[in-house]
Amino acid sequence: MAVKCPLSEQEQRWLDGGITEFNTGRYWHAHEDWEEMWKSLKAREADQRYILGIQGLIQTTALMFQYERQKTRGIVKMWSKLTDKLGTPDSPLFEDLWSVDVPKVLQDVLPFFTDATTEEPTWGLNPNTIII
Repeated sequence: MAVKCPLSEQEQRWLDGGITEFNTGRYWHAHEDWEEMWKSLKAREADQRYILGIQGLIQTTALMFQYERQKTRGIVKMWSKLTDKLGTPDSPLFEDLWSVDVPKVLQDVLPFFTDATTEEPTWGLNPNTIII
């Protein structure tokens, strides 16, 4: 049976707030909410898998922020970091992370990584199309 990591009321508010911010394209603000959640999980010594999971979501926001800034190096760095923690679209490490459909997030973010790493990126994808 999979280990579960119930959230405190405050952690749930941070998660929900980060999702709302992410869904409106406010990646920096999503990052801030999720960083508070990450700190809380670390402080209470939650299962390491979940601490890494929220870090992966934080790094997903950073990748989207870097795409908006057209920073290939930052996108490549964040893709590597977030896939270490969340897995890849073909092999996700979570199916569901506190209601976040991780395989869907990975699949939705992949085109941004792919575009940024082509020989001539178009930078034409709309980050606001990704909804968690």
